[in-house]
Amino acid sequence: MAEIQPLSLAIFIAITVLTLAISIYASRRVRTAGHYYVAGGGVRWFVNGFAIAGDYLSAASFLGITGLVAFAGYDGFIYAIGFLAGWIVALFLVAEPLRAIGKYTFADALTSKFKSRKIRLAAAISTLVVSVFYLIPQMVGAGSIVGPLLGLDYEVGVVVIGLLVVVIVATAGMVSTTWVQFIKGFMLLIAVIALTVGVLIAAGMGPFEFIGNIIGSTLHLPSGKVVSGDTFMSPGMKYTNPLDFVSLALALILGTAALPHILIRYFTVPKPADARKSTVVAIVVMGIFYMLILFLGLGAIYFFNQGVPGVINPTDANLTAPLLADYIGGDVFYAIISSIAFATILGTVSGLIMASAGAIAHDIYAEVLGRKSDEKRALLISKGTAIGVGLIAIVLGILSKGQNVAFLVGLAFAIAASANLPALLCTLFWKRTSEKGIVYGILAGLISSILLIVISPTMMGHDAIFSLNNPGIVSIPLGFAVTMGVSLLETRSAENSKAEKAAG
Repeated sequence: MAEIQPLSLAIFIAITVLTLAISIYASRRVRTAGHYYVAGGGVRWFVNGFAIAGDYLSAASFLGITGLVAFAGYDGFIYAIGFLAGWIVALFLVAEPLRAIGKYTFADALTSKFKSRKIRLAAAISTLVVSVFYLIPQMVGAGSIVGPLLGLDYEVGVVVIGLLVVVIVATAGMVSTTWVQFIKGFMLLIAVIALTVGVLIAAGMGPFEFIGNIIGSTLHLPSGKVVSGDTFMSPGMKYTNPLDFVSLALALILGTAALPHILIRYFTVPKPADARKSTVVAIVVMGIFYMLILFLGLGAIYFFNQGVPGVINPTDANLTAPLLADYIGGDVFYAIISSIAFATILGTVSGLIMASAGAIAHDIYAEVLGRKSDEKRALLISKGTAIGVGLIAIVLGILSKGQNVAFLVGLAFAIAASANLPALLCTLFWKRTSEKGIVYGILAGLISSILLIVISPTMMGHDAIFSLNNPGIVSIPLGFAVTMGVSLLETRSAENSKAEKAAG
């Protein structure tokens, strides 16, 4: 158990009290399911834009990418590029049309065309699976950061964060979640800017000179390996198979527009145009963040090679950003950065649990089982679901101890891109899409991506049957092929039946 630091504990308590105060205040405004799921659809686009950024800039972005860049150079930075590039798909294809046809959940948008319970059930299952996969790295990040911050064991840290999120979501839903993410987005942006400036000042170089220095150096890595800076800043440090690299890039770029907790944020603004404006704000905030995150990872490996002790933990890459903050600004900066990382996890987990609650209570209970009239009971089930999903997240977070959080998020992106994106894009833009096509496409993408992860090196190590770490290169095209193939077959069958009736 690490030693408790009074300053860290004080900041942690301040953030916790502020978050709970927002939650309690917001709970007074929750009267209906609409208030609980999408904050009544009355969030301003600028606030929603920062909330989207706060939702998206998870533990994987702050803790995971910083660690991966420090440990694997360019292969770590590909996560930042992929996370940001995915928003182009969201901005130009999904945001505005989705807001025009959606209500509370991802399934609402898909069923706007077919009114199908089968589609709703398949979409709800997919939402739950993607959310749970995304929750795992957040809880791993929670355990990694809260332990050193508060002197708690990893497992206790996961439990503390999990219980706090359950209280936040179960009390006030999307209203409090939105404001927590809005504040968190601001804090995280300021923290990354401050830490980047600190790195450049401590190194005594400008940004371009600093990167040039890294490329021109010989680097000792945390693993003990020695490489040239040019090798470190080129692809191949982590992903030696080019297909693995392509698979990861596909998952990151296409998965963003299909994440359930991001999609529901488009339903919180009044008009479709506001959804597009929100996305632009989010892209600007995230663009600054992901550009600067490179300097944090490179800063850690730079000072590590300068002989600075404790700036990198070789056994836990997730601690790179807090340890770098400790070197740059001492205990105060370390406490602030770690507490902001804590708030980052708190906000993202809240959003994911909201998406899960909507899938169970709204999609399955109210719509599939037909209990629409009992809104109070549906609201109660939503809060019960939030508690249940929170407890599952705590257990999975404890079981996944030691994994890099950015890598784990890459798997969630692959599942979302394989199961949700084909159904969403075909519903929005392809007139020949059929009910069966969407259902079979979601199931094909979902099952194939999970199966490939199970038989990949991630789960089976050297005995893996599927050689790639990320399944996206196979499961994403398969999801599109099944959605479109089944739709064409069903449409052709219906046309043949119609022709036969006309002839007969």
